[in-house]
Amino acid sequence: MKDIKTFQQMFRDGHMTRRDFFAAMGALGITATTAGGLLTSASAFAATPKKGGRIVVGTEGAQASDSLDPTKFYSTSNLLAGFTVYDTLVNRGQDLLPTPWLAESWDSNDTTTEWVFKLRRGVTWHDGKTFGADDVIYSCSRHITEKSESPAKSFMSQISEMVKEDAHTVRFKLSGPNADFPIVLTDTRVHISQAGYENFQDTAPGTGPFKVKSFIPGQNKVFVRNENYWGDDGPWVDEIEMIGVGDVTARVNALIAGDINVLLYLDPKAVGLIEASPITEVLQSKSGAFMNVALMVDRPPTDNNDVRLALKYAVNREQIVQNVLKGYGSVGNDHPVAPIDPFYCDDIPQRVYDPDKAKFHFKKAGMEGQSIDFYTSDVPAAGSVAAAQIFQQSAAAAGINLNLIQPPADTYWDAVWIKKPMSCSGWDARPVPDLILSIALKGGGSYNETKWNNEHFDKLLVEARGLRDFDKRKEIYCEMQRMLHDDGGHLTMAFLDVLDAVRSEVKGITPHASGPLGFYQMARTVWIDS
Repeated sequence: MKDIKTFQQMFRDGHMTRRDFFAAMGALGITATTAGGLLTSASAFAATPKKGGRIVVGTEGAQASDSLDPTKFYSTSNLLAGFTVYDTLVNRGQDLLPTPWLAESWDSNDTTTEWVFKLRRGVTWHDGKTFGADDVIYSCSRHITEKSESPAKSFMSQISEMVKEDAHTVRFKLSGPNADFPIVLTDTRVHISQAGYENFQDTAPGTGPFKVKSFIPGQNKVFVRNENYWGDDGPWVDEIEMIGVGDVTARVNALIAGDINVLLYLDPKAVGLIEASPITEVLQSKSGAFMNVALMVDRPPTDNNDVRLALKYAVNREQIVQNVLKGYGSVGNDHPVAPIDPFYCDDIPQRVYDPDKAKFHFKKAGMEGQSIDFYTSDVPAAGSVAAAQIFQQSAAAAGINLNLIQPPADTYWDAVWIKKPMSCSGWDARPVPDLILSIALKGGGSYNETKWNNEHFDKLLVEARGLRDFDKRKEIYCEMQRMLHDDGGHLTMAFLDVLDAVRSEVKGITPHASGPLGFYQMARTVWIDS
């Protein structure tokens, strides 16, 4: 019996049509969603990569606060630029396990409180300097200084000391056990920047596949190939430009028209349009990314848990998945651990749309007849505006009036997020619960968007981090998920399939469960089949 790889090879060689490939996958019991990702990865490397050409990527709306400083990355376009210019110490494979990158190997003591990383030799910065241990220590230190506002600070702060043992060896001493420490270093902000470098305004040296040619916050970003890149799987194209196109429909139109040839984050409503075109393709993967409503627990009216419960019961998640995501996702359950995660707690009952319960809690909170301002935008996640409109309609049936406010795309992160009591947000997938729980929910974290602050939760977070026993660890993570489900400010509407799109001449981008455009690393592998 033929296996998946055989069918992928048949498709690559032209011996099987798209329709026949889906039929074969169905016979193997594979869903159409998963088959789409397998098909895309089969076509991505259907020929030998060629050098040359120029790629234009359409991203979400450009922000005036865009930066080349990894400690200030927050938007998807920032992350994409980060992986274009820089490298991480450890990378994340298709299996979501840590894989060597700037570090060639690592090892820990028995308690996982100390880790030694051996660094890759022969790597140079864009300005010709040699990469080494000083760069690693400097980069990691920048996330955990007292004044740092890095989104990675909450989990990087477990580093109590870094020791340079030689030019290519770094010892990390942690404040407590962490069996997942190598995967922590794959986070999308933990890029390695050059020791002593501070001016990230319009350029920065990296070790990554591309050099900065032009970087204008709020406008565009242009990068040129690093001819001295240490890797052997690219880069291939001469130049990459990233332009912000805040309107999701305009992004799709730009792709079809050829104004861009790569689209970051495809709106699920446009999948049919992309698939119907002979010159465009969808890139798809299941993931733990999610579309969220942040209910801030430190300010009215969402500081009242009855208000939060009313809102959680007032949202019709199934309708959002079907009508907004077009089935390319799954319902959320008011915590950030995805159903595809081994640590997902399926013992927690799925919260469903219940207008009567919503009305009960809203009345109990003394909110009858009052309106709540609800800020939304497609900047945090494509489809958020449409999801908010469905939420507004389903809440109305419970007597809850949500006043939708849609601020300008280029001000959303600065003027709305972690400032307004109720706003839409979106989060990328993390390979282990510790990362998303630390960055988004640990007390005092600068990216704790709901201002959730629970000492017992924080203690459980540290305890789970150091355990090697899966069952004990899952038991703790389940308790934390229950706490958030019952009392937290995360109203998780849906988990999202990762959807991007490319023109048919674009090759080399393999979908990844951790994030869009090959976990933001398309720059290294993309090529043009001209």
